[in-house]
Amino acid sequence: MASSSAAAAPSSGGVEYLELTSDSLAAQQSHRLILLDIEARKRASAIDVPTLPADVRDKLREMGEPIRLFGEDLAAIRDRLRMLLARWDVWKEQQEKGLVDAQMEVPRPDGMVESSAPSSEARVEITETTYTHAPQELIDAREIMCKYSLGRSRYRLEMERRRRRGMVRWTRSKKRARLFDKDDDDDADDTFGSMYHGDSLKQDSLLVKDLDDNCEKIYSTIRNQALEGSQYGDVRPLSAVCTSSLGNDNHLDYTGPLPKIIATGGWSGGIKIWNGGNDHRDVDGGETTADEAALDLLGAKNIVHEDRIMGIAMRPYLTSTTSTEGLTTMVASASIDLSAKLCKVTLNEDAASDSMDVEDDDGNKAKNNQHLRYTIEECAHLKGHAARLCSVAFHPTGKFVATTSFDHTWRLWDVETSSMAEGKELLLQDGHSREVYGVGFHPDGSLVSTTDFGGVVQCWDLRTGKSACHFLGHARRVVCSEFSPNGFQLATAGDDGTIKIWDLRRRRPSASIPAHTNLITQLKFSHSTSSQNGEFLASSSFDGTGKIWSTRDWKLLSTLEGHEGKVMGIDVLDGRDCGVVTCGFDKTLKLWK
Repeated sequence: MASSSAAAAPSSGGVEYLELTSDSLAAQQSHRLILLDIEARKRASAIDVPTLPADVRDKLREMGEPIRLFGEDLAAIRDRLRMLLARWDVWKEQQEKGLVDAQMEVPRPDGMVESSAPSSEARVEITETTYTHAPQELIDAREIMCKYSLGRSRYRLEMERRRRRGMVRWTRSKKRARLFDKDDDDDADDTFGSMYHGDSLKQDSLLVKDLDDNCEKIYSTIRNQALEGSQYGDVRPLSAVCTSSLGNDNHLDYTGPLPKIIATGGWSGGIKIWNGGNDHRDVDGGETTADEAALDLLGAKNIVHEDRIMGIAMRPYLTSTTSTEGLTTMVASASIDLSAKLCKVTLNEDAASDSMDVEDDDGNKAKNNQHLRYTIEECAHLKGHAARLCSVAFHPTGKFVATTSFDHTWRLWDVETSSMAEGKELLLQDGHSREVYGVGFHPDGSLVSTTDFGGVVQCWDLRTGKSACHFLGHARRVVCSEFSPNGFQLATAGDDGTIKIWDLRRRRPSASIPAHTNLITQLKFSHSTSSQNGEFLASSSFDGTGKIWSTRDWKLLSTLEGHEGKVMGIDVLDGRDCGVVTCGFDKTLKLWK
């Protein structure tokens, strides 16, 4: 062989191997580091990193990395930490497989760039998970939520099995492709009979047929929706709207009327109650009388908060109405004045039937507050957040309420023990690296979802206090989340104008809807009652429209156009008429039927 200045290593076969030059070794190592970086970027989304800024700084200090580079914000710092941890995981895996050299240098999570060769001075890091003791009030609350969720989930899964079995017979009778195998139901409960025989299967197939027929009627009603009425709701823009509901319970001792009512909150800091139409028990949706016209003002409290109201929610009737108290419900509001309030809405027995009308500043006739049908009385003041509040939601039991805030936390409050002097805080939960905005409870009462401005959707298990799962997929801020009545789907939306449907069973997205051209402000599924059965989803947006979507194929059913500006909120009225209410930046409240 030709002579070479590099040292040669002889081999038993007479073949000589030349050592690589320093430049070649450096190029080889650079190439491997590039491949390692590419693989780390693929895995970065699955790496768990601290969420609090203080924890992120501590972790970077342990690694010997700069705490903040020029121009970095909190999110960029957290992303840099995620990449460092991802590179270490990939390198460690390749080292175990023998794919890296002993002299290859990589960033380690416990120090600066070090050689992969073993060192006698390697530091042994001891990690320890710490827990905080839950107060007795929180333990009792979790027991209540656990008992409620187990009963609700048992009923929901039983109905889902009935629909599943009925779908088999129903699809076979229509000569469609079979959707399920016989082995899928071998372990089904014996009370429902055989998969393909018995009277129970016939009843289940009739149930599916009724659901399909009812769905067709609902979609036909929605496609023919038009503007039923419009009302100026405040002197400043309306920012939030909610409607009354019957909740999930099946038993009701109260025998009096249960009217459909609408609550609105606005930038003026006041709350108003409006007539939503017929009684909740009027399943046929009859005509309203002249004395009970839709969108009539039924109650008002002009000053509830010192600043703008950002979120509003109404307690379900079945958790707030008793036969001894008469009609009673509750409204929760969240404001940017760093507090939330609970207001009791009661029937005004002293209201005269011939209530006098007065003219407001715009010349419109309105009833005097002293003669309105309902009175609004503040009953609890929830203080504790360090920044402005965003959203509020009632737990399905009606005994707890959750609030979100720009202080990167959400809190759970006890409704029954809170007062104007002090709000009873049960849980202070962090875990988000950005401002927390949206909140929504699972219909079973077992989970709560929160969203933040970093595009993260967190699902928390209320029974254990742990994070059940999280979802990443939105390109920008996520401002609203809503669980489907079926219990296994979660809808989220935000600044990117898309609605994402997440499958909680598989923990991955099942649909992505390019819904609006601007920020989506609110999402609402239809009620779980037999008249609606969660068959559609309503959304509102800054693009000036509200839209209604089918929950079976996520296709657009109707577009609600009429607001002269941003649509700030939307909600659904219970009943076969599928009424929808919207409020907007144009200070109006609109009813669509």
